Amino acid sequence: MSVRADAWNAVMTAEPGEQTFDIPASAIEGELPRELAGGRHLQNGPGWTKIGGRLAHPFDGHGLVRSLTFTNDGGASYRARFVKTPAYVDEKAAGHLVHKGLGTNISNSPLSNIRAPGPRNVSNTTIQPWAGRLISGWEGGRPYALDAQSLETIGEETFGGALPDAAFLAHMRIDTSADRLIGCNLYRESPSRFVFREFDATGKQVAEREATIPGMHFEHDFVATPRWYVLAGNPMKASLPKFAKAMLGFGSLIQALHTDDSKGGELYLIPRGRPGPVRTIRLPQRAFVIHFANAHDVDESTCAVELCAFESFEFGAEFGFQGPRLPLDPELPDNRSSFQKLYRATVRDDSDEAQWEQLSDYGMDFPRVHPAQEGQAVPAIYASTRSNGSKSDPFDAIARVDTVDRSRPTEVWSAGEGQFVGEPVFAPRPDARDLDDGWVVAAVYDGAAMNTKLCVFDPKALAKGPIAAVPLPLQPYGFHGFWQGAAAQEA
Repeated sequence: MSVRADAWNAVMTAEPGEQTFDIPASAIEGELPRELAGGRHLQNGPGWTKIGGRLAHPFDGHGLVRSLTFTNDGGASYRARFVKTPAYVDEKAAGHLVHKGLGTNISNSPLSNIRAPGPRNVSNTTIQPWAGRLISGWEGGRPYALDAQSLETIGEETFGGALPDAAFLAHMRIDTSADRLIGCNLYRESPSRFVFREFDATGKQVAEREATIPGMHFEHDFVATPRWYVLAGNPMKASLPKFAKAMLGFGSLIQALHTDDSKGGELYLIPRGRPGPVRTIRLPQRAFVIHFANAHDVDESTCAVELCAFESFEFGAEFGFQGPRLPLDPELPDNRSSFQKLYRATVRDDSDEAQWEQLSDYGMDFPRVHPAQEGQAVPAIYASTRSNGSKSDPFDAIARVDTVDRSRPTEVWSAGEGQFVGEPVFAPRPDARDLDDGWVVAAVYDGAAMNTKLCVFDPKALAKGPIAAVPLPLQPYGFHGFWQGAAAQEA
């Protein structure tokens, strides 16, 4: 394999396990901003993928939640714990795969695969503080609740019994102005059915809205404004022969899924807090959306939605996955027919067609904004990208896209050869009035040097590189994270 492939496999199969340790100030590269002391970077992602010698698809790796807190003495404190789902408990005891997943069979024996229990809830995708606990998300079932400090698993999160035993989107949104957490149950049937739920600061459900959309759709994320919930069209179809093979234990479910490229790009706008029909908004091109950056109401009759979109997407080779006995190939994503680009769709109440603007020439994903500004206008979007603009993921760089001054070029910092960059999150300066006043925090994984650094950047000088970095042993690649300030933890 190439140097890059060796490094990528080292990162994706790293198994440091559960850890607790301190990093003294003397070990920090640079100096951590004093204003961030007491705050922490939270992250979730697959922390155990090579199980009993068999490689699980990264989507099916067991969730490892990590917390890195900046301490008052200029150092940091690190803690990592697995989410103790039934799948994790069973496989920890057995030492091999027990539960089949979206992209993973437990063995080469079709009979064993048929008999294997599922679905495989590994709770490995998102991490969201709410109501005094941490919510670990994964959209194949209910999320899990963790103790906010110890990270120990409490159990399935039902929000006081409000959540049915059904799929719940991994991504959740916070409406800071209303002090609400927004989530969505989804029922993958035809027509597709979605139930948006809102929870107050105590975790009690205070609002509910159901929407039915014709056809079968893939959904991983959504956004919300004061007036709308927004979903992507993402029309899907299943290959019946491949689906039959998966049911007979010869293949995986993910191999049976395909985007329906015969249909154009669409967004669905569901009225929030008021009655009204679901609006179908046509986009000027095909658009398969995995992650949204943000959305906001421009005025009482206009909504702007920022998103990362492929024109088409092929399932099965995510993160370079080639199967349970082969190494991951980071070059596979470069073979896709299109790369994700960042766009803004502007929708007026009197039109079912969106205006469409590409915000950057770079391929990018994992877009994030100021955490208190979700659903409101923001000055910038931060995302993971590739320094070589003609290539796709895995990402090796961080980008800042100015959403106000559209003449300003995308600002990019690159980690370098054999290094990979995770999702960047924005850490606001406490009590800052300027929405761009704060820091960008992102993990950088060096599979060649076998270490990870949590890097802190000045967003107004991103290309100059990190102003501080916290060294860690090599960690497995994380999917999504969250910055929780000291004041939020004390609330």
